[in-house]
Amino acid sequence: MGSKEIIEAPLAIRAAPGALLQAARLARGWSPAEVAGRLHWLPEVVGLLERDAYDRLRRPAFASGYIRAYARLLGLDDVEVLAGFNPSGPESAAQSGADLPRRLHPLQRTGVGIVFGLAVSALLVLGMWWAQVGEASTRQFSGG
Repeated sequence: MGSKEIIEAPLAIRAAPGALLQAARLARGWSPAEVAGRLHWLPEVVGLLERDAYDRLRRPAFASGYIRAYARLLGLDDVEVLAGFNPSGPESAAQSGADLPRRLHPLQRTGVGIVFGLAVSALLVLGMWWAQVGEASTRQFSGG
C-alpha cells in the first residue's frame, strides 16, 4: 500500500506524416496540384501521401523518399516528419493487410488495357493482311 504506482505517458506522440504535410501545405496556401507541379509528381500522389495511404502508391517502397521530398519542399525537417512514418499505413495496427484484397491504383490497371489494345490491333492487322492475300489469290485464279 505504501508504494506509488507511476503511470508513464509517452513523451511525444508522433503525428502521421500525412497530417503534418497537409497542415504545412495549407499554411503556405498551396493546393495539392501546386505541390505536385513543383515536385513533378502526379496530383494523386500528394493526396495519397496526405492520407498516409502508402500501399496505394505505384511504388510503395519509395514512400519515405516521397515524404522526404515533400517535407523539404515545405521547409519541414524531414527527419522529424519521417519519425511518424509507418510504411504499412495508419490502419495497420487495427488490421493486417493480408486479410484485405489489395485494390489496384488506376495507373496500375493500364497495363491490362495496353495489352488488350495491342492484341486487338494485332488482330486487325492480321485480318487486313489476310483479306489482301485472299484478294490477290482470287485475282490469280480468275486470270485477272
